[in-house]
Amino acid sequence: MLRPYAKEHLPDTVFFQFQFSAAAEKLIEFCMEAEKSPLYERAVLLLFDLFELRRDAFDRFHNEDTYLSQMNNTADYKAVILEHVIGKKVLDIGPGGGVLLDLLEERMPEVTPIGIDISSNVVEALRQRKQREGRQWEVLQGDALNLEDFVEAGTVGTVIFSSILHELYSYVPLNGKKFNHDTVSAALRSAFDVLSVGGVIIIRDGIMTEPTALLRKVRLLEEDGMAWLERYAKDFAGRQLQYQRLGEEEVLMPVNDAMEFLYTYTWGEEAYIHEVQEQFGYFTPTEFASFIEQTLGKQAKIEVFRHYLQEGYTEALRDRVRFMDESGQEVALPDSTCFIVIRKE
Repeated sequence: MLRPYAKEHLPDTVFFQFQFSAAAEKLIEFCMEAEKSPLYERAVLLLFDLFELRRDAFDRFHNEDTYLSQMNNTADYKAVILEHVIGKKVLDIGPGGGVLLDLLEERMPEVTPIGIDISSNVVEALRQRKQREGRQWEVLQGDALNLEDFVEAGTVGTVIFSSILHELYSYVPLNGKKFNHDTVSAALRSAFDVLSVGGVIIIRDGIMTEPTALLRKVRLLEEDGMAWLERYAKDFAGRQLQYQRLGEEEVLMPVNDAMEFLYTYTWGEEAYIHEVQEQFGYFTPTEFASFIEQTLGKQAKIEVFRHYLQEGYTEALRDRVRFMDESGQEVALPDSTCFIVIRKE
């Protein structure tokens, strides 16, 4: 609470007295006590859920430089996206550190790249970097589900969702529900509405394996591997994960449950508190193609649809797990990632 007051000997100056409300005092007390607990990070996430703040606001607020640096190290796969970019105006939804905006500006100088992010921290960091480096791209704070509020309909050549749809699916509630396919549908319709005829939506995101009933044995080679799995299955927010213990360090799991666990296991303890809150795969290839057709209708044509195992997972997990079929034969990890191009006809 702010209370303004004046002093007679300083008539041109207004002073303010700051006082916490009773609720704020309790919130501060809660934070101070939570910081003493091993559950501190979970307590912080509870507060962010309570105030309906996005995960990236927490992540980037605490570690902005590291986060943006990691995002900027993803230039190789993002360069592939440029092969399918068309039109003069290009929207990058959830631009992170701005690596794709940089690539667009440097390799396609004829286009106008615009980054759109709901996080004020990200937008401010990008604006500061733009000014510091003399960049020409633009950045706007906006909602991916309502792009027409920020961009004129029918004026955009390309809308890019690079590893962002699964975050919208996981974190953005629609009709009071997170982990909601309707959120993905709303984002795609919003993007489609701002496209010009002939424009494209480019998607790079997680994919699930089919058939979904496929089972895999996972042998955990690290001492704390089983404890990791047990904790992850308890904490994972996306759905109820299933696993059957076959031994002290081995389980039988549905393939997509196994992969959701392994994605987070790969990144380690530092990323755990964030990764456990999101679901990377939310459609199989068949489901995704059908969903796009149902959501966008006959005017939408899927021109590219491929899926693959993202580079790095096999190497990162080589000495940490054994991934096997039901007979115990070691098999390759399934595809983790899809790349889709949709054209508006």
